[in-house]
Amino acid sequence: MTIVFGLAAALLWGIPDIPLAVAVRRVGEIPVLVWSLAIGLVASAPLMLVAGTPHVSGRGLLIAATAGAVTVAAYLTAFTSFQTCPVSIVTPILSCEGAVAAVIAVAFGERPSTKLGVLLAIAVFGVILVGVTGGDEGRSRMRGILFVSLAAIIWGVVLALETPVTDELGVWWGFLLVRAFTFVFAVVFALGRRSRTRLVPSLRAEPWRIAVWGISDAGAYASFYIAAHNGPLALASVLAAQFAVFGSIAAVVILGERLRRRQWLGVVIVVAAVSGIASLGY
Repeated sequence: MTIVFGLAAALLWGIPDIPLAVAVRRVGEIPVLVWSLAIGLVASAPLMLVAGTPHVSGRGLLIAATAGAVTVAAYLTAFTSFQTCPVSIVTPILSCEGAVAAVIAVAFGERPSTKLGVLLAIAVFGVILVGVTGGDEGRSRMRGILFVSLAAIIWGVVLALETPVTDELGVWWGFLLVRAFTFVFAVVFALGRRSRTRLVPSLRAEPWRIAVWGISDAGAYASFYIAAHNGPLALASVLAAQFAVFGSIAAVVILGERLRRRQWLGVVIVVAAVSGIASLGY
């Protein structure tokens, strides 16, 4: 169950990165975030029919609200990186979120392994190779690389928060409440940035790309919740992080992106390291 749904999350997060990146570059990260969350929330609403009676506690709501706030930060930093970086660079760096979540899981009691530190160091080395392009191109992309590196850390925290959320609220209500809080915080952020006048025109400009990402993202998130609930969080996290494979390949095939040899080597190293962490059996 954990392996199947973990890989399903990777697929649903990986390939739709292409329409996501195009939409962000055309209309900006804030409108894409708000509308994709709204569409995903509507698509997820039928789950309330099978979720049963919610057992909501003050502690559960606080954790879900915290997860929602952190998730907004994770989305915005990741989306911003698409403005200056190719998808084939963003996805392997972002995939380190699974390794971050694995470290957090180990820190809070999951069985540690001496191999984990070595594999994490290898993953970091791969990220460096992916990010180093040299020349003016490298300098222009540095902001995006810094943003996606920060996003990977924040997303690791988001993934790690899944366990306390589902422990308090259950799988389905935990998923739905976190998504609802995330949407509310995203709307508040958009209003605070005075982006409300851009929301409707942005949806009209990129309706299908935003819808594809919103529905796929919600499906990926739900798949991850199921995977993490049925197996170790660290294993579910690193499996879901395999979206780097799907995202990088799709970017090269569909968008025609090109990477230098050392960058391809970095992609391979990151994917191999993340796969190695999954094989440790956490």
